[in-house]
Amino acid sequence: MKTPLPQNVPGIRGKVALLAFTFLTLTAAIATAQTKITGDGKCGKPDKQESADVGDRAGHALVLVKFSCTWANPYEMAGLKSKDYTGTVAGDLSGEKGQYRGYVVVTMDNGDKAFLRFTGSGTIAKDGASAGEGTWSYTGGTGKLKGLTGKGTYKSTGNADGAEDHVEGEYTLPPPPPPKTKK
Repeated sequence: MKTPLPQNVPGIRGKVALLAFTFLTLTAAIATAQTKITGDGKCGKPDKQESADVGDRAGHALVLVKFSCTWANPYEMAGLKSKDYTGTVAGDLSGEKGQYRGYVVVTMDNGDKAFLRFTGSGTIAKDGASAGEGTWSYTGGTGKLKGLTGKGTYKSTGNADGAEDHVEGEYTLPPPPPPKTKK
Protein backbone atom coordinates (compact mmCIF):
# COMPACT_ATOMS: atom_id res chain seq x y z
CA MET A 1 0.00 0.00 0.00
CA LYS A 2 1.29 3.44 -0.98
CA THR A 3 1.49 6.11 1.67
CA PRO A 4 0.37 9.50 0.30
CA LEU A 5 2.90 12.31 0.60
CA PRO A 6 1.85 15.35 2.61
CA GLN A 7 0.61 18.19 0.41
CA ASN A 8 3.08 20.71 1.74
CA VAL A 9 6.47 19.56 3.00
CA PRO A 10 8.30 22.68 4.22
CA GLY A 11 11.28 23.62 2.04
CA ILE A 12 10.72 20.96 -0.64
CA ARG A 13 8.96 23.24 -3.11
CA GLY A 14 11.65 25.88 -2.70
CA LYS A 15 14.43 23.33 -3.33
CA VAL A 16 12.63 21.89 -6.37
CA ALA A 17 12.04 25.40 -7.73
CA LEU A 18 15.71 26.30 -7.15
CA LEU A 19 16.87 23.09 -8.83
CA ALA A 20 14.56 23.71 -11.83
CA PHE A 21 15.72 27.34 -12.09
CA THR A 22 19.39 26.28 -11.97
CA PHE A 23 18.81 23.65 -14.66
CA LEU A 24 16.99 26.10 -16.94
CA THR A 25 19.64 28.79 -16.40
CA LEU A 26 22.48 26.39 -17.26
CA THR A 27 20.59 25.08 -20.29
CA ALA A 28 19.92 28.64 -21.51
CA ALA A 29 23.57 29.64 -20.96
CA ILE A 30 24.77 26.64 -22.97
CA ALA A 31 22.16 27.14 -25.71
CA THR A 32 22.95 30.85 -26.11
CA ALA A 33 26.73 30.48 -26.15
CA GLN A 34 28.28 32.24 -29.10
CA THR A 35 29.50 29.97 -31.86
CA LYS A 36 32.29 30.96 -34.25
CA ILE A 37 31.83 30.85 -38.02
CA THR A 38 34.11 31.30 -41.03
CA GLY A 39 33.20 31.23 -44.71
CA ASP A 40 34.36 32.21 -48.19
CA GLY A 41 32.05 33.42 -50.94
CA LYS A 42 32.49 33.92 -54.65
CA CYS A 43 30.51 36.53 -56.60
CA GLY A 44 30.17 37.13 -60.32
CA LYS A 45 29.59 40.47 -61.98
CA PRO A 46 26.95 42.63 -60.22
CA ASP A 47 23.32 41.87 -61.08
CA LYS A 48 22.56 45.62 -61.09
CA GLN A 49 24.77 48.66 -60.75
CA GLU A 50 23.84 52.33 -60.85
CA SER A 51 25.94 55.41 -60.17
CA ALA A 52 25.42 59.13 -60.09
CA ASP A 53 28.08 61.82 -60.04
CA VAL A 54 27.66 64.17 -57.09
CA GLY A 55 29.13 67.12 -59.03
CA ASP A 56 31.05 68.79 -56.20
CA ARG A 57 34.46 67.47 -57.32
CA ALA A 58 35.89 65.08 -59.91
CA GLY A 59 35.47 61.40 -59.10
CA HIS A 60 32.84 61.83 -56.37
CA ALA A 61 29.87 59.52 -56.99
CA LEU A 62 27.16 57.63 -55.18
CA VAL A 63 26.65 54.00 -56.24
CA LEU A 64 24.05 51.31 -55.68
CA VAL A 65 24.98 47.67 -56.41
CA LYS A 66 23.01 44.40 -56.20
CA PHE A 67 24.99 41.15 -56.29
CA SER A 68 24.52 37.37 -56.02
CA CYS A 69 27.12 34.96 -54.64
CA THR A 70 27.67 31.33 -53.69
CA TRP A 71 29.62 29.93 -50.75
CA ALA A 72 32.86 28.36 -52.00
CA ASN A 73 33.58 27.43 -48.36
CA PRO A 74 30.21 27.43 -46.56
CA TYR A 75 29.75 27.94 -42.85
CA GLU A 76 27.40 26.05 -40.56
CA MET A 77 24.75 27.34 -38.14
CA ALA A 78 22.19 25.28 -36.22
CA GLY A 79 23.10 22.22 -38.28
CA LEU A 80 22.49 24.09 -41.57
CA LYS A 81 25.08 24.99 -44.22
CA SER A 82 25.14 28.33 -45.99
CA LYS A 83 24.27 27.91 -49.68
CA ASP A 84 24.24 31.34 -51.33
CA TYR A 85 23.74 35.03 -50.58
CA THR A 86 22.58 38.26 -52.16
CA GLY A 87 23.60 41.74 -51.18
CA THR A 88 22.60 45.31 -51.78
CA VAL A 89 25.30 47.95 -51.28
CA ALA A 90 25.20 51.74 -51.21
CA GLY A 91 28.56 53.43 -51.64
CA ASP A 92 30.02 56.91 -51.48
CA LEU A 93 33.08 56.96 -53.77
CA SER A 94 35.68 59.68 -53.90
CA GLY A 95 38.40 58.85 -56.41
CA GLU A 96 39.68 55.35 -55.65
CA LYS A 97 38.38 55.27 -52.05
CA GLY A 98 34.88 54.55 -50.84
CA GLN A 99 32.65 54.06 -47.83
CA TYR A 100 30.02 51.35 -48.05
CA ARG A 101 27.01 50.04 -46.18
CA GLY A 102 24.42 47.52 -47.11
CA TYR A 103 22.41 44.41 -46.40
CA VAL A 104 22.92 40.71 -47.13
CA VAL A 105 20.47 37.80 -47.16
CA VAL A 106 22.12 34.39 -46.66
CA THR A 107 20.10 31.34 -47.76
CA MET A 108 20.86 28.07 -45.97
CA ASP A 109 20.66 24.61 -47.56
CA ASN A 110 17.12 24.03 -46.17
CA GLY A 111 15.81 27.44 -47.35
CA ASP A 112 16.03 29.24 -43.97
CA LYS A 113 17.48 32.75 -44.23
CA ALA A 114 19.85 34.87 -42.15
CA PHE A 115 19.74 38.67 -42.45
CA LEU A 116 22.66 40.99 -41.82
CA ARG A 117 23.84 44.53 -42.35
CA PHE A 118 27.39 45.73 -42.89
CA THR A 119 29.56 48.82 -43.11
CA GLY A 120 33.06 49.15 -44.48
CA SER A 121 35.53 50.93 -46.65
CA GLY A 122 37.54 50.01 -49.70
CA THR A 123 39.43 50.99 -52.79
CA ILE A 124 38.77 50.54 -56.50
CA ALA A 125 41.70 50.98 -58.87
CA LYS A 126 41.33 52.27 -62.44
CA ASP A 127 41.95 48.74 -63.76
CA GLY A 128 38.91 47.50 -61.78
CA ALA A 129 40.84 45.76 -58.98
CA SER A 130 39.11 46.28 -55.64
CA ALA A 131 39.70 45.55 -51.97
CA GLY A 132 37.54 46.25 -48.96
CA GLU A 133 36.91 45.35 -45.37
CA GLY A 134 34.46 46.10 -42.62
CA THR A 135 32.11 44.77 -39.99
CA TRP A 136 28.72 43.08 -40.10
CA SER A 137 25.97 42.08 -37.68
CA TYR A 138 23.00 39.73 -37.91
CA THR A 139 19.58 41.38 -37.76
CA GLY A 140 17.51 38.19 -37.63
CA GLY A 141 16.55 35.08 -39.51
CA THR A 142 13.79 32.65 -40.44
CA GLY A 143 13.00 29.06 -39.45
CA LYS A 144 15.76 27.58 -37.26
CA LEU A 145 17.54 30.95 -37.42
CA LYS A 146 14.69 32.99 -35.92
CA GLY A 147 16.10 35.32 -33.25
CA LEU A 148 19.64 35.05 -34.68
CA THR A 149 22.16 37.61 -33.40
CA GLY A 150 25.89 37.93 -33.91
CA LYS A 151 28.63 39.97 -35.52
CA GLY A 152 31.92 39.72 -37.33
CA THR A 153 34.28 41.07 -39.95
CA TYR A 154 34.68 40.68 -43.69
CA LYS A 155 37.37 41.21 -46.32
CA SER A 156 36.70 41.39 -50.04
CA THR A 157 38.89 41.41 -53.14
CA GLY A 158 37.77 41.62 -56.72
CA ASN A 159 38.09 42.78 -60.29
CA ALA A 160 35.71 43.65 -63.13
CA ASP A 161 34.63 39.98 -63.42
CA GLY A 162 33.61 39.44 -59.78
CA ALA A 163 34.73 39.32 -56.18
CA GLU A 164 35.64 37.01 -53.33
CA ASP A 165 34.55 37.54 -49.73
CA HIS A 166 35.98 36.11 -46.52
CA VAL A 167 33.80 36.39 -43.40
CA GLU A 168 34.55 35.58 -39.78
CA GLY A 169 32.38 36.05 -36.76
CA GLU A 170 30.14 34.51 -34.17
CA TYR A 171 26.45 33.94 -33.73
CA THR A 172 23.94 33.21 -31.01
CA LEU A 173 20.53 31.60 -31.31
CA PRO A 174 17.91 31.86 -28.58
CA PRO A 175 17.34 28.69 -26.56
CA PRO A 176 14.43 26.53 -27.61
CA PRO A 177 11.22 27.22 -25.69
CA PRO A 178 10.77 25.06 -22.59
CA PRO A 179 8.48 22.08 -23.03
CA LYS A 180 4.86 22.75 -22.18
CA THR A 181 3.75 21.20 -18.94
CA LYS A 182 0.31 19.85 -18.26
CA LYS A 183 -1.56 21.50 -15.44
